[in-house]
Amino acid sequence: MLKAFRDNLKYLGWVLWLVIAVFVLFIFSDFGGIQLGGTAPSNAAATIGDIQVSFAEFERSYRQTEDFYRQTYGEQFNRELAQQMGLPMQVLDQLIAEKIILDEADRMGLRVTNGELVQHISEIPAFQFSDGRFVGKDRYSQILRSNGFTVEEFEGGARSDLLTQKVRAVLSENMYVSDEEVVDSYKKRTETANIRYLRLPSDRLRDELNPTDEEIAEHFSQHGEDFRVPERRVVDYLLVDPDSLRSTIELTDGEINAYYDENPDDFTQDEQVHARHILLQVNADRTDEQAEQQMQEIRQRLTAGEEFAALALELSDDPGSKSNGGDLGFFSRGQMIPEFETAAFDAQPGDLVGPVKTSLGHHLIEVVEKQPAGKKPLDQASEEIRNLLLTERAATTADTTARALVERLEKEAIDSSDGMRILAESDSGVTVHSSEPFGQDDNVPGIGRGTSFTTAAFALEEGAFSEAIRVNRGWAILRLDTIEEPHLPELDRVRDDVRSSLLDQRQLELASSRLAEARLSLQEGQALEDVATELGVSLEESGEIRQAGPIAGLGNSPEIASLAMELNQGEFGGPVVHNRDVILFEVTERQRYDPLKFEQEKDSARENLRQERLGQMLSSIITQRRDELGGVKYDTQLMDNFELGDSEG
Repeated sequence: MLKAFRDNLKYLGWVLWLVIAVFVLFIFSDFGGIQLGGTAPSNAAATIGDIQVSFAEFERSYRQTEDFYRQTYGEQFNRELAQQMGLPMQVLDQLIAEKIILDEADRMGLRVTNGELVQHISEIPAFQFSDGRFVGKDRYSQILRSNGFTVEEFEGGARSDLLTQKVRAVLSENMYVSDEEVVDSYKKRTETANIRYLRLPSDRLRDELNPTDEEIAEHFSQHGEDFRVPERRVVDYLLVDPDSLRSTIELTDGEINAYYDENPDDFTQDEQVHARHILLQVNADRTDEQAEQQMQEIRQRLTAGEEFAALALELSDDPGSKSNGGDLGFFSRGQMIPEFETAAFDAQPGDLVGPVKTSLGHHLIEVVEKQPAGKKPLDQASEEIRNLLLTERAATTADTTARALVERLEKEAIDSSDGMRILAESDSGVTVHSSEPFGQDDNVPGIGRGTSFTTAAFALEEGAFSEAIRVNRGWAILRLDTIEEPHLPELDRVRDDVRSSLLDQRQLELASSRLAEARLSLQEGQALEDVATELGVSLEESGEIRQAGPIAGLGNSPEIASLAMELNQGEFGGPVVHNRDVILFEVTERQRYDPLKFEQEKDSARENLRQERLGQMLSSIITQRRDELGGVKYDTQLMDNFELGDSEG
């Protein structure tokens, strides 16, 4: 968690880190109401066995990671992009991995003495005077406070890093790497090839295939286990929905005012600008001079009275704001590209600024309004407070209601879905549902896949009730209705699936056969361009590839990359099945490894391989421990806030 901070402290002064820390706070507040703690039932964002990742640890690490990506992507980075990248789960899994390694250190009996910790911290340049002496306890504490750390947090993290280093040292002590392995690894990293390839999508050939009933039956007899229906269960469940309870909760103006007065830090804001813009990018279709000239013409049209929003919708190259008339909403310093930010903050409401040139292109900016730094007025904060209090109280009420329902189910000896329905009618926000049959790996409509709901369902006996289970929509109390035993279905029930499976197999076989014939033609002198034309596909260039790297247009394909490294320039490879396509390629360039250069770099190559093996070993330990501990359980509310779906993994 603190590793990035400590590593960078070696190179950055503490004043710069203060600026970065403030910048991180701006970034995190921009993500639209993410509540990391909220009404979670525990203080653990994720749990595996007895190991926990706290909300505080996740929040701090997530902020640091957002900071890195915000600086990398600029204004293009937002919550949607973070979710597409799986950033919240990446951060959680990294923290879990760190915790598992620390647990492994404890199992190995490794410790960090106070002397080792003092030595480590005293060697960090940020805590040294220019002559190398330690800055002293008071100055050390001040630097940490300025960067948002307590002494205990920082030293705990430093101790964890030292323990991780010790684990790595123990694992690498007996790690043997042979000369042959070093050569092979060096070749994989340095040998390159360029290929051009054609891909034949197998689904193009589907219409040419029409399997008979006999062929479908034969495929089913050979691959019947692929269609086996696993054990499935049907449950009735009471659902306590906090959203349904919100309408039953009353809030007074006095409660809203009291929250506003008691939590002033929640409503402080930095200076903000509300602006809209028109962006003209510089690209293959528009030179820098043309963009600037066109922007001057747009400015003249605005001066003549045309609407800014209409021109933004018509002309702007910014897909994120174009449909909103170029409106960017409010933003603080540090959220936009520097040139854009300076122009917007230096202007006054109503000003038209630009053209402003940035790395994205040319901008014309209209400043709509500005808000000074300070405390947000109550009239602007009241709706936010109302929603917060309603959410908290609805969640608390749902929790209380769910626990009371569990007690009533036991006390009143309810043993049927009818009894559950009668019970639900006596409580607001409580409904009864019956599931379709579902397996352990199936998605349960309205619930999700691989959740604690499914785990609870498969732990029950018929007719038994579960405890209250947290789900995306609130709380659920399950009653197991029936169990469907695993079985091999009759062919007629899965005929469509069997036919589709047979078609998939036949398509790939036919596509591979077509390209095998094409390869014979290539070897007889036909040009690859002519083959592509006959097949109605295009040729694509890979650019430089390595054995362990991706291929442009194909992504990761170890089989194609390895095969390319076995061939010489001008030779053909394939057909190779890649996803649902079949690939045929020609090696256009081939660079083999240099034995003389290898001799010069052999020691570093050996160390690179050792570090790679060490990483693999650590990854294996983490995976094994996750399996031994029964997988990770993620806090349900955290999953809801980030729209991640499953709460177990």
